[in-house]
Amino acid sequence: MRANSRSNHPVLVGILCALAACGNVDGGAVELSWKLRPASSALEDKFVNCRSGQDGTGTVTAVRLDWTVDVVVNGAVEQQVDQEEWPCGDSHGVTGFVLPEGSALFAITPLCDFGPAAPATFVAPAVEQRQVIVGDTVSLGALELIVQVSNCDVQPCICQ
Repeated sequence: MRANSRSNHPVLVGILCALAACGNVDGGAVELSWKLRPASSALEDKFVNCRSGQDGTGTVTAVRLDWTVDVVVNGAVEQQVDQEEWPCGDSHGVTGFVLPEGSALFAITPLCDFGPAAPATFVAPAVEQRQVIVGDTVSLGALELIVQVSNCDVQPCICQ
């Protein structure tokens, strides 16, 4: 058995080297997790699903991460803007290594089947500023989106 493990070792190393060569690292990456918290503490549940089940609400279909990165091009600072989104039910997202190096601003938005949720129906965490470094992953940690899911007859609710 010991001889077999030694003879497989070079094969395993070769496979790992080939896999590592397949991934381009042209920029930095970002990872984040999210939860939906109801705006009203009157609800028993302290978190709600993407489909809250509350009357007058719709389904949060995805969560979008927007970023703006200040990059230096020919001695001048330019802003590069981009975004990525993940299904809401995933509760976690990671970009590829696609963000340019530089000072970045990050914001998240819940998405409905018709587009971004109305601003009056949710509260997102404050925009975060981080430094993006080629080959590194910026962790935004666990973020809470406060969503309006009650009293929908007197105020707008999420994805209504």
